[in-house]
Amino acid sequence: MSTKLDLTEINARLEKNLEELFRNNRFQDMLNVMASGHQYSFNNALLIAMQRPEATMVRGFKQWQALGRQVNKGEKGIDILVPSFKKVEVQKINEQTGEILKDENGDPQSEIRQSISGFVMGKVFDVSQTEGKDIPNVRDFIQEELKSPESLTELYNRFIEQTNAHPSNSLVIREEAHQSESYGGYYNRNDEKIVINTAVSKTAEQKFRVLIHEYAHSQLHHKENDMKDLPRGHKEAQAECAAYIVSQYYGFDTDLSSTGYIATWAQDLNLAKQAIKEVQDISQSTIEHFNSLQSEKINEFYQSINPERIKEEVEAKLQIPLADQPTLQLLDAKNGLVVFAKVEQNERDSQFFLRTNTNRILPLSDLQERYAVLNILENKGQLVQEYKKAEDFLKVTKLENGTYAVTSEGGESTQRTFHKKAEGQQFIMKVALAQSLNTDRFLSKTAVKETQHLQQLNAKHLNARIGHILKEKNMKADYKHSITIGWQLVKNPRIQTKGELQQHIDRLNPDHSQTKEVKAAFKQLNVAEKTKDKEQELER
Repeated sequence: MSTKLDLTEINARLEKNLEELFRNNRFQDMLNVMASGHQYSFNNALLIAMQRPEATMVRGFKQWQALGRQVNKGEKGIDILVPSFKKVEVQKINEQTGEILKDENGDPQSEIRQSISGFVMGKVFDVSQTEGKDIPNVRDFIQEELKSPESLTELYNRFIEQTNAHPSNSLVIREEAHQSESYGGYYNRNDEKIVINTAVSKTAEQKFRVLIHEYAHSQLHHKENDMKDLPRGHKEAQAECAAYIVSQYYGFDTDLSSTGYIATWAQDLNLAKQAIKEVQDISQSTIEHFNSLQSEKINEFYQSINPERIKEEVEAKLQIPLADQPTLQLLDAKNGLVVFAKVEQNERDSQFFLRTNTNRILPLSDLQERYAVLNILENKGQLVQEYKKAEDFLKVTKLENGTYAVTSEGGESTQRTFHKKAEGQQFIMKVALAQSLNTDRFLSKTAVKETQHLQQLNAKHLNARIGHILKEKNMKADYKHSITIGWQLVKNPRIQTKGELQQHIDRLNPDHSQTKEVKAAFKQLNVAEKTKDKEQELER
C-alpha cells in the first residue's frame, strides 16, 4: 500500500478521470462497474472504470487467498482509494445537551477515537485476474432466474403490490391502457403516481424496463428534491442511467439514448458528480428492493456458501447463540437506514437467516458486509437491557482537506462525506430518527410483555430528535403524533425548521388519506408548544 495522498492531488486525479470518460465516450464504462452488484463508492467506481472497465468483482491480494483463489503472476493491480485512520483524544459530550462531561473532580472527561487522517492508494484485483476455487455470484444466480418471463412477471407484480401497500409511502403504481398514446409509461410528481401504459409496454421485460425508469424519476425528481427543476433532458438522463444500471445488473441489454445530454455534464463537473452519485444511490437501493422480493431464493443461494463459518463468526460477534433466535436492530450507515430483523432457522436445511420487519430475507453474511448491529432488541422473550443510540454509534470526523466524513463505531468510514460539519450531523440525526421509528415498529409487533420502559425511552429519544431537527428545544408531543411527524421528517430530510414543516404540510394533497393525520399531529405539536410556554409562565 502506498503512502498517504494529498487530498488536492486525489480530487485533481478524479476530475481528470471523469473528464476523460466524457471526452472518450466511456461514460457507460462507469455505469457498467456500478451495475456489477458491488457497492463501490463513487470515487472508486470511477477509478475502476478508468483502469479495468470489465471488472465484475474486485478484492485485495490476501482477500482472494482467503477465498481460495490466487492472483495470477504478472497481473497489474487496480488502484482504489482506502481511508487511513489515526487515534485522537476528544472530550466526551452529552449528546442531549451538548455539554462537556466532567469527572468527579470537575475535569473534562476524554476518550480515544478513530479519526480519518486521509487516504492511501490500495491495490485490488478483478476475479478475472485470479484462478482457483469457484466463487458463486448472486448476480449470475438472479440473472438465470429472471430469464423466465413468469419469474420476471412475478417480481414485477410483487414490487408494485408492496409499493402500493407500504403505509409510509405516498407513491402509487398503476397499469393503464392508453391506445392513442405512444409512451410506455410516465411519472406524475404532483400526485405521486407512476402509470405503466400496457397498450405500449406489453411483455414482461418491456413493463419491467418502464417501471425501473419511472421509479427512478419518482425517487430522484419528487417535489422535495433540489434537482426537480433542472432541465428535462438532465432528469431524463438521470432516470435512464439508473434504469441502465438496474437493467444491466439483471442481465437485460439496453442502450443509453441520452448520451448527447450526458455529454453536457462535462461542462459542470460538480453537477455531474452530484447527478451520478444520486443515480448510483437510487440504482443500488432499487436493486436491493427488487432482491428483497426474491429473498427466499437468494437466501438459499447464500446458504450454499460455507454457512457454518459465517454462523460461527456472527455468534462470536453477538456473543449469543443464533439458536436463541434473537431480534436484532440493524444499521445500514451508508444509506442511513435502520431495520429490525429476527434470526430464524430454515426447517429444510437448518440454516440460519434474518427476516426483517418488512419481511425481507437477509443472509447472515449481511451482518459482515452491510449491516452493523445497533441493539439486540429481544432474546429469549426478554427486551434489551442496554439500548444503544445511533448518535452514539456514528460520529462526524473532520478530514485534512477541510471536508467531513461520517464514521461508525470503531472508525470505519460510511463513505459519506460533507462540505460542512452541520450536514454530517443532519445525516446522523436522520439515522437517529429512523431508529426511533424502527423501534416503534418493533414495539407494535412484538409479543414480548413489559414494553412500557422501552416505549417511554423511545418516546423521550423521539421528542428530543424531532426538537433537534426543527431547532425547537424541549419539544414535547404525545407518542402517536410524534411518530406521524417523525415519518414526515424522514421522508423529507431537507425540512430543518418548524416553519419549513408547516410549508411542507400546506403543500400536501388535501384529498390524501394521510394528510388529515399529519395536519392533526402538527396542530397538536403546536398545542404542546403553547402548553409548555404556559407552564414556564406559571413557574415564573
